[in-house]
Amino acid sequence: MLSSAEGFEFPRSVLPKEGSRILSVPPPLTTRLRETVCRWADGAAPVGCSERLLAGGLRALSWLYEGGAFLNALAYDTRLKSVRTLPVPVLCIGNLTTGGTGKTPLVMEAARLLQNAGFRPAVVSRGYRRADAASIVVVSDGQAIRATLETAGDEPLLMARHLPGVAVVVGADRYRAGRVACEQCGANVLLLDDGFQHRALARDCDLVLWDTLRPFESGAFLPRGLMREGLRALQRAHALILTRANLAPEPTDLLVQVQRIAPHLEIFRAGLQIGEILACPSSAATAETIPVASLQDQPVAAFCGLGNPQSFWRLLTVSGLRLIHRQAFPDHYRPSVSELDHLVQTASRQGAQHLLMTEKDAENLPDGWISGLPAWVIRPTLSLGTDADRFRQFLLQFAQKQLQESRSCREKR
Repeated sequence: MLSSAEGFEFPRSVLPKEGSRILSVPPPLTTRLRETVCRWADGAAPVGCSERLLAGGLRALSWLYEGGAFLNALAYDTRLKSVRTLPVPVLCIGNLTTGGTGKTPLVMEAARLLQNAGFRPAVVSRGYRRADAASIVVVSDGQAIRATLETAGDEPLLMARHLPGVAVVVGADRYRAGRVACEQCGANVLLLDDGFQHRALARDCDLVLWDTLRPFESGAFLPRGLMREGLRALQRAHALILTRANLAPEPTDLLVQVQRIAPHLEIFRAGLQIGEILACPSSAATAETIPVASLQDQPVAAFCGLGNPQSFWRLLTVSGLRLIHRQAFPDHYRPSVSELDHLVQTASRQGAQHLLMTEKDAENLPDGWISGLPAWVIRPTLSLGTDADRFRQFLLQFAQKQLQESRSCREKR
């Protein structure tokens, strides 16, 4: 069911103010390749002979990826691959595309809503770029953080800091990680982070996120495009959430296709704004903050290691910040001291007076690094606008129903 976009103000332009100039040092090769693929994924054609040759080679690989994804889905649809079930409701928040859709703020919002309603939620995540990807690690048991950046990964550690009372467990085997969350941390509902394609674990509800900054995909699979699965996979989902809905116009072409393919979907819109700006380094909830207005109209530099760095640049410029220098690193990147010092020196020469980063980047800073510019961490806030009450009801009705059913099954046994 399609809902209105009422409650959000869409900017007419998100470009820097007149007279400002965006400058950037050359990004790493992997980042340049991803930016090129993102441009193609949004419908642009390859430019020049080298891009056309690259696109042709990647297209052949994407056919293999698409074929593998189809066979994997078919194996689960026909029950050739087994699915394991946990004794509590499982809510999955995932993507059709790779990275950068804004899952982490939504996972945290869902966890808070469930917690405030009296549930004991836990977040189960793979934990990208951990030292031992196969191990099951309790990042937080809801009472204290029990893992480090190396053992947890940046996003799970970030969620653990922001979700007191909510357990966070990481592991490549989501079933085993979910059992740990239930048995050791007392969870009675699980939030599966980025698990839409992880069908080995049964889930009761699937929410799929789509970034409105990327309203139209060419349909190409990895590595030629960004698709992990095609739009038809939405037929097994329960809701579609359009993220960063206040930073881009309504993706009407996408919604027309969704309505045709999966008309049963509930559709929600989630906006993102700058909530707080904290002095860096800072991970404590009581850190000193400054208002956005204190940095407006001042030349600032920014860097990030996100799946979609354009979303960070867009958030800054829409908030009235004068971004004159930016640096994109690969997703989950841990920059060295020398890389950061070079960034600060270059930004200073170009007139930047402040350095901005995301909370995830702050988690990945080298120990003891001190910026030559005043450094600030941008903490965003998620807003569901006029969809907030409907989303809360949808979430709680699902959790309560599935929890009652799981209790009934246990009593019959």
